[in-house]
Amino acid sequence: MPRTRNRRANDEGIWWSRLLPARLRRIERLEVAVTGMVAAFLLVFYLVNLGNDFSSPLIQKLAVARVAGTLAMVITVWMLLDRFPLWIAYLGALAELSAFVAFVGFSVNHEQIVFRLQEFPLIALYMSWLFPPAVTRWTIYPVMAFTIPYSVFFGPAVGTEHQSGPLNVLSLVFFTVIGMFVGHYVKRRFRQQTQVDALTGALNRVGLSARGDAALLASRKYRKPLAVALLDMDGFKEINDQGGHDAGDRALKELVRHLRSSIRAGDLVCRLGGDEFVLVFPNTTMGQAQLLMERIEGSSKLAWSFGTAQARADDNLSTMILRADRDMYASKRQRAAERGKPAEES
Repeated sequence: MPRTRNRRANDEGIWWSRLLPARLRRIERLEVAVTGMVAAFLLVFYLVNLGNDFSSPLIQKLAVARVAGTLAMVITVWMLLDRFPLWIAYLGALAELSAFVAFVGFSVNHEQIVFRLQEFPLIALYMSWLFPPAVTRWTIYPVMAFTIPYSVFFGPAVGTEHQSGPLNVLSLVFFTVIGMFVGHYVKRRFRQQTQVDALTGALNRVGLSARGDAALLASRKYRKPLAVALLDMDGFKEINDQGGHDAGDRALKELVRHLRSSIRAGDLVCRLGGDEFVLVFPNTTMGQAQLLMERIEGSSKLAWSFGTAQARADDNLSTMILRADRDMYASKRQRAAERGKPAEES
């Protein structure tokens, strides 16, 4: 399978991947791999921390709890691999943020204060890469807005080298904001490069698999209908033959612009390849999708054919697209018969 070859090529291109156990090299979701590595690093740090003297039995119990939590995270990643749910990663991030508030705002443990001040921008970077911007902002900013003023003006470490001086405060705020910006930017660029068709800006096959599967799962979870439409352009070969590939590229871009301007928020436009496209319509029956596609086709400057299908209980995206493909060619044959010409093949 091409997917296996791509994974092997990636492994050969990243030398350190050979150091990982074979089971972990099966992880394809980068966010899961990063979560596992972060949890493994923190596990080592917290294990070393157990050798220190603790100021109270409560602090010692918290240290043991941190070891148990990070160990549980590592084991969960090992067991579930790509099925690892990101809400567990979010709970882990919340635990680290709670430790930041506790040590920076309410303790005089200078070693922990330094570590937490250094860790905080990295947590912001990590969360901004994994989670939507709104989730990250509403998690990071309130913690920072409370902890920094409290620790500087009221906390038990007021006046120490860690808590005094505007430079420390400004550097923490600056690197946290920069970390969030970089995380969101890298995530957006990574998704664009891996899930978006470079020519048209529509989703590619990887994007269809990721977002289309999520839409299908949501439709089953909430018992809502979901429809897909498959379309390809009529006479695309003639466009290329007469105007060259530049003309064909312009036609494809124009088609995607029209589709994206005509569909609703939440609908997906995906390019399968060549002049074939798939549209995914959440919360839509096959009849509604048919009417929507007829309206879009009627306002299009380009000629194209389409077929539709609605999700069934045992469906996946591939079976839905196959039925839509059959529906499209049935429509093509009918129109060709009306014109007295053979149906165009893809």
